[in-house]
Amino acid sequence: LAKMADAAERYIKVHTASRLLKWAIDRYRETRQGPMLGRAGAIFAALTLGSFQKLSVDFDSDPVSLQGLRADGRLVPIGGMSDGTRDQLYLALRLAALELHLTQGHAMPFIADDLFINYDDRRAKAGLEALATLSEHTQVIFLSHHDHLVPTVQAVFGREVNVVVL
Repeated sequence: LAKMADAAERYIKVHTASRLLKWAIDRYRETRQGPMLGRAGAIFAALTLGSFQKLSVDFDSDPVSLQGLRADGRLVPIGGMSDGTRDQLYLALRLAALELHLTQGHAMPFIADDLFINYDDRRAKAGLEALATLSEHTQVIFLSHHDHLVPTVQAVFGREVNVVVL
């Protein structure tokens, strides 16, 4: 009985230490995520109109994978996202990488060709607002064959935006 009590006590200590260590590692990862992932998460949240709060890396999966954190706390893997949401994720990652590059190197133009094919009008506006933010640091050239986006482009960038119709 004494040996069982010792084993149970040791199990409780090891189990508790394991849980605390996992919590500490998760907290460290949460607070120390790289600047690109943090910025991409913020852009992704804006592009999805708050449907996702941020991006998270699942270090426990093999291979390590990227997930989106929903407003209700659910984690959604990339494979569980719609085509439009995946497009928004990839745009968020590209913009965050470009912003990081701009802080360390020379400005280069960003050429966007029909980025918003799978976006509804509200999310297309959010995407254009992300491009407007980027345009404060580098030249943005936006190509599209969607005429219905011209008023939204003018609303986001201002009436003086240069629209060329071919």
